[in-house]
Amino acid sequence: MRNYVSKLYFLIWVIMILNHAVYAQSKSITKDEYLNNLNNKIPAWLDEFVVPGAAIAIIDNGEVILQKGYGYADVKNNIKVNDQTGFNIGSISKTVAAWGIMKLVEEGKVELDSPVEKYLTRWHFPKSEYSINKVTIRRLLSHTSGLSLPGYPGWSPSDTLPTIEESLSGKNNGPGDVRLIMEPGTKWKYSGGGFTILQLVIEEVTGLKFADFMQAEILNPLGMVNSSYIINEKILDKSSLEHNNYGAVIPFELFTAKAAAGLHTTIEDFAIFAQASLNVSNTSGTQQSILKQSTIELMTSPVPASDGKYGLGYHVDSIPNTSAVLVGHGGANTGWHAFLQVNQKTGDGFAMITNGGSGHNVYRQAYCDWINWKLDVSLGDRCKKIITPLLIRTLINEGIASTIAKYKKVKTTETNDYLFFEGSLNRFGYELLRSDKVKEAIEIFKLNVEEYPESGNVYDSLGEAYMVDGNSELAIKNYEKSIELDSDNVNGIEMLKKLKNK
Repeated sequence: MRNYVSKLYFLIWVIMILNHAVYAQSKSITKDEYLNNLNNKIPAWLDEFVVPGAAIAIIDNGEVILQKGYGYADVKNNIKVNDQTGFNIGSISKTVAAWGIMKLVEEGKVELDSPVEKYLTRWHFPKSEYSINKVTIRRLLSHTSGLSLPGYPGWSPSDTLPTIEESLSGKNNGPGDVRLIMEPGTKWKYSGGGFTILQLVIEEVTGLKFADFMQAEILNPLGMVNSSYIINEKILDKSSLEHNNYGAVIPFELFTAKAAAGLHTTIEDFAIFAQASLNVSNTSGTQQSILKQSTIELMTSPVPASDGKYGLGYHVDSIPNTSAVLVGHGGANTGWHAFLQVNQKTGDGFAMITNGGSGHNVYRQAYCDWINWKLDVSLGDRCKKIITPLLIRTLINEGIASTIAKYKKVKTTETNDYLFFEGSLNRFGYELLRSDKVKEAIEIFKLNVEEYPESGNVYDSLGEAYMVDGNSELAIKNYEKSIELDSDNVNGIEMLKKLKNK
């Protein structure tokens, strides 16, 4: 039996080497050419998408071959991003937090398939038509528990943060309480609230604060010594500022829901975590010993109810037209965007963090380049650019008339490079409205009406902009058109009644 297993492992090793060789032969450019091109492209993308700064790590066959910052952490004070600049990584906080839970599973302190209620004393689920006992640790980790509350907004530094219990009960800046809304184990439904429950589980089981446990048991042992779920002076001193879609500095966000959204890290530490997810030695030559290889394999294997897309804290992504399966996660909070993907078969990885509201556009372009280099395939529409950053840049530099003209020209001449859809223009209009650029918002909403005349939503948005501008006549006209196209538009019906009863 031992001899058979040895031969089997040898065969698997040979197949992995051959797979890596196939990938290597398929690359159209060399490693040095790829890295040189990337060095030139990232600053251009930052400028194009109005993002002040970013940092990236590229792992090739287990080795970090690029770990570098680009642009600025603080434009006003001319502070550049380096490999120890701090960034919030949004929902990738969940992936790291999942390591904390799985550490407790390995120690026998938590059981994957036990009801989570078994571990809770400080908070309990509200009543539901579904069985609370079917909400297990495994289902919380895999977003198959049937819970509400997909994501969280942050709190400003001047706010008093609620407790975990208060947050779970609805005091969380908007999204409502965490409750059971569908049969557990039947469907994948993303729930940041589920990870806040897991945060509470860690505290209940260990008797420690979540952030303290994660620092002592996961972050520090991995070597992620500049990462933390606590935003203190040490973290802030090395942190980038965060910026909106226009590149303007915005207030720093804090989170009670730390497991779901609160981890602050550097590209140096992020690369260490990427290597840990590959289960290879990090840059200092240290092999992670926090979790067993079998545990990492379990975490990165899709659960049945996720339709092959999610494991325990990790997204699972099969790349079309290849045999490659990548695991990782994306993350986004206001002013921050991050992305992690690793190929466990080849030991390759991609990690990127950005400090702007349009940062996802930057990492998407870089990721598409990486996929093209490693696998010699294109991700198609996933690599097309969102039109909004170009419009924002044009508006800042040339005004609204030129912005409308730019949109129409690009749609005519560069359809293969950009994505055009109703939602992008609508979000742009609302960003302008929130920034008190009402006249500009009206013009963008009018453009959206011109582009999508059969959508009731675009008329609703234009009606709202006219209402904010004090033009009741045009507001009524557009709300009426919205209801004509969409009779279920409750908001439009309510707004129309208010306008006519003035």
